[in-house]
Amino acid sequence: MANLAWYPISPTLTDKGAFSAFAYDDNGKELKPIPLDAGADPFSQFRVLQSSFNIQVAANLGVGVGSISGNYNAFVLSYEAMIFTEKIVEAPVGGKIYGTRWGAGLRVILKVSEIKSNVNFSFGAIAASTELGLARVEYEINGIGINKPDILAVLPGPGDFNFSNYKKILDAVDSVKTYMAEHSTELQPKPFQVFIADDNNKDIFTDSRAIIYAMRNVVSRNTLKTAIDNSQSKYNISTIKAVYAKFQLLDENSEPSREQKRQAEDFLNT
Repeated sequence: MANLAWYPISPTLTDKGAFSAFAYDDNGKELKPIPLDAGADPFSQFRVLQSSFNIQVAANLGVGVGSISGNYNAFVLSYEAMIFTEKIVEAPVGGKIYGTRWGAGLRVILKVSEIKSNVNFSFGAIAASTELGLARVEYEINGIGINKPDILAVLPGPGDFNFSNYKKILDAVDSVKTYMAEHSTELQPKPFQVFIADDNNKDIFTDSRAIIYAMRNVVSRNTLKTAIDNSQSKYNISTIKAVYAKFQLLDENSEPSREQKRQAEDFLNT
């Protein structure tokens, strides 16, 4: 079996019951959450779940924050306080999904960018880094499977992710946990995580190499076609295309301008 890992995913489903996040996959209609066994308790455990992954993976799973363009050095941190039950199978649904976690609770997604130091991949450390001006953080807070929006009033509103809001979120987790324990019959379990091959996130480093390769080609004013041909399949083609798209070089035969060359040089020198 492939190396597998749990990833947060948007719980939104298509009218056919497939994950909306996978709708544009070749077999997107087959990529559905694995149902729980009949009569199973959908809220058998409570855990705080935290994971980090790159921007492209977040976008592919429907949990990205803001635009992904121009954020090749950014990463996403998911912090979830959930009551849930999971189901794992041996034969993956659609050849991809080995498990699904169904539950309800609170999801906080952070997008960390403009990193000026080695940022620890933890919730509290990121809050401290923003206070020190060592990173820029955008955040999004979602209630999953909670039908009473009043309970979410304890959450901080839009603004900077700082240590004060970090503490408010931790306090909110306690409030939401208490509410869920007392009102479990009012909750609606949603498919909020999937168990899939962890090579979805292995390109944290390989994508970086592809980005640098593509930027060097822009500096050399090579067309996208030339960059892909010269890559000899050593680098992720989608990443190379994404870099060229950042410069609005959508035609594979378009030659980068001198200004685009300068921008790519600035990127490589930062």
